[in-house]
Amino acid sequence: MPNEPNFTTTSNPELTIMANTLTDLKDVRIAQAALMPWMTELMPLSIFSTNFGPTSADKGDTVKVPVVGAPSPSSDFDGNYVKNIDSEASTIPVVLNKHKFKTVHMTAKEAATTAVPLLEKLVSTAAQQLAIDVLTDIFSAIKKNQFATATDVASAENFSYKTVLKIREACNKAKMPKAGRSLVLNTSLNTALLADDIVSRSFITNLAQPGVVEARINRLAGLNVYETDCVPDNGENLAGFVTHPSAMAVAMRYLQPIANYDEAGAVTDPITGLTFGYLRYTDTTSNKVYITLECLYGYQVIRPAALQRITVTSAAS
Repeated sequence: MPNEPNFTTTSNPELTIMANTLTDLKDVRIAQAALMPWMTELMPLSIFSTNFGPTSADKGDTVKVPVVGAPSPSSDFDGNYVKNIDSEASTIPVVLNKHKFKTVHMTAKEAATTAVPLLEKLVSTAAQQLAIDVLTDIFSAIKKNQFATATDVASAENFSYKTVLKIREACNKAKMPKAGRSLVLNTSLNTALLADDIVSRSFITNLAQPGVVEARINRLAGLNVYETDCVPDNGENLAGFVTHPSAMAVAMRYLQPIANYDEAGAVTDPITGLTFGYLRYTDTTSNKVYITLECLYGYQVIRPAALQRITVTSAAS
């Protein structure tokens, strides 16, 4: 199911630890708890071409992201198999020019006496917010000077299954590859779809039951569907978009710390490579313990024709 995380399904996701290993059991447990909300919020990034991993890097470094676009036409065999070789598979250099972090703290006494579950919740909330900020920043690149608009609806309530079909038609006209298309919607548009007569009737089948139980639509009109609160307005009434992975490239790495910390390491999902850095350190002056989560990343628009915007005229949407 596309909008369920294709991540580790265990309650204790594996941690990939870099040179500065997390050796303290409390740090390991805290990092494990923070990994799931981090992955869940960043789940929509799978719609783009990505290269994530715990390899250490510095801000300004370049990562090559594999991108596969539309294939070239087939050829009639004339004795040469290398004629008209597909040139749409390539690697795109993406600069790691973004660095966001979120820090929580408590007194040394509180850190020593606080139950681990309480500290886990504190850091997990920070991980979730960091992921939201990273995703919102990446989506800020989706502007009308780069991408076409598939449809503009008067209000979120006017968004329907028929609107999705119109969007699908716009993608076809733009020659967007059909395989791998994804529909990303803000909460208002997704809610309107859940209430749509055609969509709601499809929930009768067992396969579509998550729509009723979890308010979740997995696929619609040949599109993987993702709901997120991270679609920014961008000053252009943006409320969603449909995309192929070749529209944008996103890279993520571990920022190797240069200072000495009580604990430092990369926390990585072994399947997707989604990574954040974990730092714990003590300020002896204030007698406070700090835990910082950070993300080093970058993104780049590749093929504007591979993404179509969805806008809502009404400011209330």
